Amino acid sequence: MKFLPKMGRKLRRLKTKVRKLDLVHESARKKALQESCETYKNHMDNEFEVPIKIPKLSRSTKEAFLSDGSFHQAVGRVLIVAEFFAMMPVKGVTGKHPSNLSFSWRSIRTCFSLLFIASSLANFGLSLFKVLNNPISFNSVKPIIFRGSVLLVLMVALNLARQWPQLMMYWHTVEKDLPQYKTQLAKWKMGHTISMVMLVGMMLSFAEHILSMVSAINYASFCNRTADPIQNYFLRTNDEIFFVASYSAPLAVWGKFQNVYSTFIWNYMDMFVMMVSIGLASKFQQLNDDLRNFKGMNMAPTYWSERRIQYRNICILCEKMDNAISLITMVSFSNNLYFICVQLLRSLNTMPSVAHAVYFYFSLIFLIGRTLAVSLYSASVHDESRLTLRYLRCVPKESWCPEVKRFSEEVISDVVALSGMKFFHLTRNLVLSVAGTIVTYELVLIQFHEDNDLWDCNQSYYS
Repeated sequence: MKFLPKMGRKLRRLKTKVRKLDLVHESARKKALQESCETYKNHMDNEFEVPIKIPKLSRSTKEAFLSDGSFHQAVGRVLIVAEFFAMMPVKGVTGKHPSNLSFSWRSIRTCFSLLFIASSLANFGLSLFKVLNNPISFNSVKPIIFRGSVLLVLMVALNLARQWPQLMMYWHTVEKDLPQYKTQLAKWKMGHTISMVMLVGMMLSFAEHILSMVSAINYASFCNRTADPIQNYFLRTNDEIFFVASYSAPLAVWGKFQNVYSTFIWNYMDMFVMMVSIGLASKFQQLNDDLRNFKGMNMAPTYWSERRIQYRNICILCEKMDNAISLITMVSFSNNLYFICVQLLRSLNTMPSVAHAVYFYFSLIFLIGRTLAVSLYSASVHDESRLTLRYLRCVPKESWCPEVKRFSEEVISDVVALSGMKFFHLTRNLVLSVAGTIVTYELVLIQFHEDNDLWDCNQSYYS
């Protein structure tokens, strides 16, 4: 019986070892199971993972997505270009909100604009002196008309820059109260149209200026005063300067700088009228889109009251913008009318070279096309304001109320359109009136026309 205690101790030791082995086995099993689960999970993730690639948006798509549909945002970059050419010296034109706009007489933009106005005034004075000291004719006053209109537009633009922050704040207030756009594409449309008008206009203007330089080089080689071709070019294209001063390189560079900037401003005033017209027409269109969505439906009187107030606010906005830019509109149309008559009269003459013929007809077509574009874009404001009446006439008998009647009477009685100093309103009828006026003037001028040499060395065609 002595061996029983020894057997008990051995059994206890064996149980302890077995327990240790069980613990080791259990830990190994758990570790293996965990590793296999993680491996399976990673395998499944890799097998069924869908690669997510963020598409790269094009510049136009980003602009369409970020556009808020405001006129302030739409004309921001366009005004930046104008500031480069000494117009509209307003700070904050690319800001997110019109409250960032400001004007200061001490800013670099304003100083540059004032400096160029002084330069243009000097250039206008030289042109006036040259014209008055030569026989005056319908063609000879062209430099005065060109440089005088540029100088006038510069001064009007400077005054407009002072009013621009208040105008844009009121415009923003009117926009905020209008029915909201339904899609992001609708918000982007106005800004895209304005950008395209500016881009196409500047490209055509640049092409016209290049053709003018090519034609002027041929003209300078034909009427050479010196052996230096570069000096000949500047003597012919800036003859109003060298009519009173001897040739010098700084004066030649100043004359060329003045010519390039004046050409841009002369084209820009047409595009500025078009841009304002696009903005105003789009606001009427935004209101009309909402009326079209509820066309023929029974709407409460409060709906018509709200829409009538919104329509009235847009009309007040049109009046404010017309008061601010009507002088620019007047100069634009009178300028285009004069230069179309001059160009059509000169088309009766024999073209001295192929380069001159290409430049002349390109310039004439561009001028007529630009005048037509200004007329049609400006007339769209009046067209959109009258379109509202079409939807008011579709109001059901059950929904007819004093508010609808009042709304209709306002649309019928008011003439909502941009104008030229209140002398004329920019409607579609104006296009026919201008065409008739041009034909009348041409018939009168042709009676006194003589076939002159366009390359008269005593009278520069490019000054």
